[in-house]
Amino acid sequence: TEWGKKCMLVHKHIAIQQEAYVFDSPVDAVAMGLHDYHTIITRPMDIGTVKKNMDSGIITSPDMFIDDMKLVFQNAIKYNHEDHEVHVWAKKLFFMIENKWDKESAAILKKFSGGEGGRGVAAPSTGKRLAEEPHDETAPFTFDEKRDLCASINKLPGKQLVRALSLIHEMAPKVVMQKGDDPDEIEIDLDKLETATLRHLDRMVREAHSKKKKRA
Repeated sequence: TEWGKKCMLVHKHIAIQQEAYVFDSPVDAVAMGLHDYHTIITRPMDIGTVKKNMDSGIITSPDMFIDDMKLVFQNAIKYNHEDHEVHVWAKKLFFMIENKWDKESAAILKKFSGGEGGRGVAAPSTGKRLAEEPHDETAPFTFDEKRDLCASINKLPGKQLVRALSLIHEMAPKVVMQKGDDPDEIEIDLDKLETATLRHLDRMVREAHSKKKKRA
């Protein structure tokens, strides 16, 4: 399928990266002595398995593809300590595929919703959001951008706020801290977050607010 070919170009973009070899095959928890791996990681995934599942037709939509690709690196981030090189590499590749998908997803979803296989799944309208993306993903956040992001996070409704805090905690556990004696009061030190994390968080928060406005 055309959408499948385009998904595999995204796959190749990640697979050719220097660090990708670590994630190319299933984790052999027994051989590596990782006795708690399958307790912590309930759904293992790797780049090679994603390719096999695309080739065999197990993956039947772009959403399934990108979810499994992200899962490869989310698992590694979750299992490995933040100082471990695998955690660092996984975080790098996670943000690489996030950025690549932001650029390619509109075209892929358009192909998918164009009637291939008679699925008739409507592609989300992503054109406006993509046009608003910063041109340089590596550009450091300014003081004003951090201030606006912090204000936007505070305005998020319950579920989206929990999701944002979970992302921050997953990528940088030491950034979210309790403020004072009240367990419900927290403080986020955005200065300690990497630029890639801030950009991803900013996209997620803007997306959440955009959906809230549409519902209103």
